[in-house]
Amino acid sequence: MTNAPVPTALTLRVGEAVRAARTDLGLSAPEVAKRCADLGVPIPPTGINKIENGGRGSLKVEEALALAVVLQVPLASLLVPLGTDATIELLPNLRISSWEAVRVVTGEGFMEDAPEGSPRFTLAMFREHEVDVQTATISTRAARDWRAQAGTSFIGSDRYDQLNRQAAEMERIAREDCRRLLATRQRMRDLDLHPAPLPDHLAFIAQEEEVPD
Repeated sequence: MTNAPVPTALTLRVGEAVRAARTDLGLSAPEVAKRCADLGVPIPPTGINKIENGGRGSLKVEEALALAVVLQVPLASLLVPLGTDATIELLPNLRISSWEAVRVVTGEGFMEDAPEGSPRFTLAMFREHEVDVQTATISTRAARDWRAQAGTSFIGSDRYDQLNRQAAEMERIAREDCRRLLATRQRMRDLDLHPAPLPDHLAFIAQEEEVPD
């Protein structure tokens, strides 16, 4: 007689999160199984049920990733029930606060004093790039909106002058943000890293990049 696998606290949490997310989306176990299979990670419907009901002793990394994609849930949220408990058992012999556990999963808990070239440093560079992209997006759109408002005002009026000054200031900020983003992308290339493609609304920045052949 084969003993049933004993699930860890981690696999039990994942099972609960999978069941909750599947229910929220109104998907059946066979539907989730099919979508996982479409991603190249076959999990039979009975496997989905076992995961949800604590009948699996462990979970493969690719299974957790596939479930996160199919259920549209951040992987960290599958692994860590943020907000439900003050501390959790992340591993059998590791109990930490739920937020610290999330930071471990996302890599944010290892960012301090990351030596150049290390995985932590590389992740930090990509996070910095994403922040620069978001900042440049906000400022360039704001500059465009201020300039559009100025264009609808009566030339020579006090409102026209005020909007023009505000538009000019926002355009200055946008130029600085775009230069910072350009510098970050160049630094990444100097480190043999490949920055993510720019969104279409920032495609003009790519025209200034020194991209090697």
